[in-house]
Amino acid sequence: MSSKKYAYNYDIEECNQLFKRGVFPIGCGKHDKTGNVFLVFCVNSRYLKVLNDIRFLNSQGIESNRTPR
Repeated sequence: MSSKKYAYNYDIEECNQLFKRGVFPIGCGKHDKTGNVFLVFCVNSRYLKVLNDIRFLNSQGIESNRTPR
């Protein structure tokens, strides 16, 4: 069995911020019951760091298109 972890992200604006910072999905889909669109990301250290940065900036009310190093 694969040890890879996957994240299903339904927040399209958050996904757009991930794209701007160089994190790209490995797939997409539509929920069978609700019809909501989601993107699938492979969870790795870069994904987690960028996601935490985005959530921190959003909590501070700051938007930045800079790619973290």
